[in-house]
Amino acid sequence: MAEEPSTETDSLDALYREHNRELWAIFYSQCSDPERAYDAVQEAFLKLHSYSGEAIRDPRAWLLRVGQNWLRDVARRKSSSCKLTATLDEMSNDRFAPEDILSSDENREAIRDALLMMLEDDRKVLVMKYSLSWSSAQMARVMDCSAAAIDMRLSRARRRLAELLEEQGYLNE
Repeated sequence: MAEEPSTETDSLDALYREHNRELWAIFYSQCSDPERAYDAVQEAFLKLHSYSGEAIRDPRAWLLRVGQNWLRDVARRKSSSCKLTATLDEMSNDRFAPEDILSSDENREAIRDALLMMLEDDRKVLVMKYSLSWSSAQMARVMDCSAAAIDMRLSRARRRLAELLEEQGYLNE
């Protein structure tokens, strides 16, 4: 028989289990650095743990705001733009021939460069779809819109990504 969370720590753990992956995806889409996104999630939950103000009506929204503010502060301090990493399109652990690895590295670099040129919302839906394998309904909940709107955004984002890759010479018919 499962027990209900009885302590503040249990409640925080439950909240973490419920929201950490979603928050990470949102933060990752904003900074394109998996470690920095993870740090933003951790910072947000750490602040929630030490928070002693008024009751928080929507903990997810509060965590999202705190994490986004933390990312903004880190970016200002470092005064450098975030770069996409290989984690977005990480390959499996299979063995590859050197020429395949080189080709794959070039493709990833082209995709990262193209993603950097895209709007944040376009990048966000592509990350959620292809890095996290989220459904349109899951993305719609996070982005506060309908699943149909997400499908349209995905379609436009894929088209724009293809155009950018073609401009770079990576999609030749």
